[in-house]
Amino acid sequence: MQDWSKISRMPANNIKKLQDELLSKIVQDEIFSNHPYYSNLFKSQGLDPTAIKGRSDLDNIPFTSKQDMLSSEHDPERAKRFILQVPEGLKSTPKPKKFALLGRKCAEPDPTEYRMSQLFYTKGNDLDPIPIVYTRYDLNNLEETGTRLNDILNLKRDDTMLNAFSYAPHISVWQLFHSAMTLGATALHSGGGRVLGMEKIILAMNNMGAPVLVSHPLFVLATLQTMLRQKTDAPSLERVIIGMDYAPMVVVESIKELMLQCKAANNLVQRVYFLSMAKAGFAECSPGFGYHLNPDQILVEIINPQTGKSLGEGEKGEIVITNLDSRGTLVLRFRTGDLTTGGLSSEPCPNCGHTVPRILGDIEHRHDYYDLISEKASVVFNGNALRRYMFGCKDVLAWHAEIVSKNGNDSLNITVKPAGGINEEELATKLQNDIREEHRLAVAVKKGSYEAITNKIGLESGISVKQIFDLRQ
Repeated sequence: MQDWSKISRMPANNIKKLQDELLSKIVQDEIFSNHPYYSNLFKSQGLDPTAIKGRSDLDNIPFTSKQDMLSSEHDPERAKRFILQVPEGLKSTPKPKKFALLGRKCAEPDPTEYRMSQLFYTKGNDLDPIPIVYTRYDLNNLEETGTRLNDILNLKRDDTMLNAFSYAPHISVWQLFHSAMTLGATALHSGGGRVLGMEKIILAMNNMGAPVLVSHPLFVLATLQTMLRQKTDAPSLERVIIGMDYAPMVVVESIKELMLQCKAANNLVQRVYFLSMAKAGFAECSPGFGYHLNPDQILVEIINPQTGKSLGEGEKGEIVITNLDSRGTLVLRFRTGDLTTGGLSSEPCPNCGHTVPRILGDIEHRHDYYDLISEKASVVFNGNALRRYMFGCKDVLAWHAEIVSKNGNDSLNITVKPAGGINEEELATKLQNDIREEHRLAVAVKKGSYEAITNKIGLESGISVKQIFDLRQ
């Protein structure tokens, strides 16, 4: 990867030229010769790798999706075909050149760059988890992206961190691990609810005097709400970093308000977009200013999710990525299934001044859009919008929704745990009316216990939460 101090302030045109060079190089030097899937794809499509000279040529390459990588009973080796192979003739570690100066790296490629060192997985919310191979080369990049994450978030060495992501072979856990290591900061990688449990995480946060808490949005909300019910203050807490799951601006505001109620020293909230296939997390310097990308590591396109047509800056669409500097698992034009509401921007960040491209707005999940039938009419139900609405309901402590079908009509059954001291019937009526009007669906709301709801959504047992369940099949 490039020198961050230079590339993070590089003019947009220079960044685009660099990406064109990196794309051309990786296609011609690595992918066409050493990548089983894309080598075969290029040959079967009659694509000339030398014709791929930059992003303007990307339309010649077909998209890749998660379905292309999923193993099946009839084809269990699919994911392996996306692993970059050791180049032919490079089977042993090259010897240093005879008169090499002390400390100078050997100019010949090292085969260990291509050999599996660690295995991570995608979350698997919509499909089975996909294995992602990291080599030593990728782990070195992970350390570098950790340093960059610290720079964007403006984290300092004395920012003691409590990482409350649930332990898993997922980029969110390990990006934070490497970020803390490169920073030299004190950190407790707790394993989250599924290892340490929320009560012990609250105790550890206050015992350590940790100013930084990191987890997915619902776990942070539940932790702060629990502290309020227990009348436990958080005097050392200064900032919360959220990621891994849907994190609209409304949840940022809810967390900031709860931090003040818990007597936190400050109420800074920042968001990180963890992207498994990119092998990195991308941070906002401040909410609303966009997720700052590593342009020498990945190339991002925004496309119309229905037509596949590339969109211009600022247009809402699906995020598509191409690895520019990777070994192990490597993808071209990979459709993430994530939708950005603000599109892509190459303008300098008006908050921090970094010039790298940014993904703007909230990031929704395409698998949370459902084609439903309501009173014999077709309805596209946006589960992201439902979650955004429920994040803003301060009278609801926990909830989940079920999509059910009866007599050819689809409807929503929502189970909620109301906060104490409110009129539960009035709350149920308000929720039913608001959600019915917004989504044009029949809605039924019932009360459930906090334990039953949080167990069902996987608040402490999963690496992220699932709040909408499709029971039609």
